[in-house]
Amino acid sequence: MTTSRKRGRPASLQSGLRWRRIPGIMAKSGLGQDPQSTAAATVLKRAVELDSESRYPQALVCYQEGIDLLLQVLKGTKDNTKRCNLREKISNYMDRAENIKKYLEQEKEEAKETPGISLRFCCESKHLRS
Repeated sequence: MTTSRKRGRPASLQSGLRWRRIPGIMAKSGLGQDPQSTAAATVLKRAVELDSESRYPQALVCYQEGIDLLLQVLKGTKDNTKRCNLREKISNYMDRAENIKKYLEQEKEEAKETPGISLRFCCESKHLRS
């Protein structure tokens, strides 16, 4: 796995998109006008913050929850312009979540391939010395 020079983030997660702050989460798509929209924006804002802090497992969970909330908002939206904006946002967040998920799976596989000393072995060796 290659890592970029920026904050040690993996190159696969250094996409051309900026995930630190996504302007217009609430404005462009009409979010923030009802409790469900506000909840979606709050969860997705947290996902972006966690992502920028390289806390990928937590960010993935927040992206997934935020996407679910946005899908519910989409179902209740009748304005075609707002629906189009919501679909675009959902698609972008899904792409990001998929990239994070792939990265986490890759990390898990690499951890399996590089065996270390297991905790059990360490504990057993202490008991053997006594």
